[in-house]
Amino acid sequence: MPLRFDPDNGKMEPWEITFTAGKIAQPAVERWRDSLGLPDDDQQLKEEMEVMAGRIVATVSRLEELEGELLRRCEEAKLSAEDLSLLGVSMDEIIALQDRSDSKRVENAMAAIDAACLIDDTLRYNRAKTVFAMFLHELEGPGLRQNNVVLPCMEVDFLGKKEWDLLFGSSGDNDSERSTEQPVQATPSDSSKEQINSNASNRPSLHPLVIEAIEESFRLRAKNSTTSPLRKIDASTEWYEIEFSAMKHAERFLEKHAKQQQQQQPNNGFQWTDEELHTIGGRVVGVLMRLDDLEWEWHHRVTTSSLGKVVPEEDWKRNLGLHPGSVEQECIRTVDLALVEDKEFARRRAEIMYAMFLMNIEEPGVKASGSSVVGGSSAKDFIEDSKYIELMMPRLKK
Repeated sequence: MPLRFDPDNGKMEPWEITFTAGKIAQPAVERWRDSLGLPDDDQQLKEEMEVMAGRIVATVSRLEELEGELLRRCEEAKLSAEDLSLLGVSMDEIIALQDRSDSKRVENAMAAIDAACLIDDTLRYNRAKTVFAMFLHELEGPGLRQNNVVLPCMEVDFLGKKEWDLLFGSSGDNDSERSTEQPVQATPSDSSKEQINSNASNRPSLHPLVIEAIEESFRLRAKNSTTSPLRKIDASTEWYEIEFSAMKHAERFLEKHAKQQQQQQPNNGFQWTDEELHTIGGRVVGVLMRLDDLEWEWHHRVTTSSLGKVVPEEDWKRNLGLHPGSVEQECIRTVDLALVEDKEFARRRAEIMYAMFLMNIEEPGVKASGSSVVGGSSAKDFIEDSKYIELMMPRLKK
């Protein structure tokens, strides 16, 4: 059960770390619930547990990224051993990392912190607090707040003022600014933006491939496989199992696409870059992990708007990507079978769900963080009708 990616292990895949993180997260939140004697049939508690488990998986899956940034800050600030300890960083770890003459300095730093965490409970606890605070404040928080999404316990309220200032910089009024201060992000210069746009214009769009993968996932989801679930089939289905299945689907889809491309155009020479493949796979997994919510939200928006009345019911499938009538909420099996049998319906639904994901989840987060995504995040590239775009726009939470 790996928690670090080993580039020397040719058989290891990045999703194995996420899978391991999932196997850690689910038992952890169940132990928390049981330790407090909380009921296991409370819906609000279930939602809170899902948030907790999701944050554990997200943080553990990004540990190397978070720890790398933590060490960079500590090294740059030249912190004392006492201050390093407050952030869960070992002085031996910093010393190993600073030895530029040693080609294995990163591995030595990892070994140093592993050894320290095994024997020092306080250091281990501080390290966990620090990386989780970085995840909440700099990865999860900006996108959620930009989109006015509220989740339980979004504030970093578990760090003292000194730890906060060491990690994020002096904030003056610590209590008030912990929840509002946004990290300073480097933004591309005008020339680099022009270069990015120029490079992107010479590359095929990523959207058709993502849409095709989502369309194919409808057929897989309809099987309701308990071994490779793409939805909550029953009470025994865990979210990490769905995430694992979604990642494997994205991986296999991209492998199949690459083989088909090689067979159909062996002399073309075109290849997706690693960044493009990562973006495509990430978007497929992102949509599949939220598919039930996206489908419900789109159905709700259509049925409570004038668009649902303007479009004739016989055109709902090919225009709105929805089954007409009340079938969407009453009989999932009927919708599944329709998606399997009607390719046009499945295609349109995939486009709509992907557009909802881009406009309500990815794009707000990207804008809030000041970063960019290869190929862009605009749903207007494939959804041309302004009425649909307007209905898909992020909505303020009341």
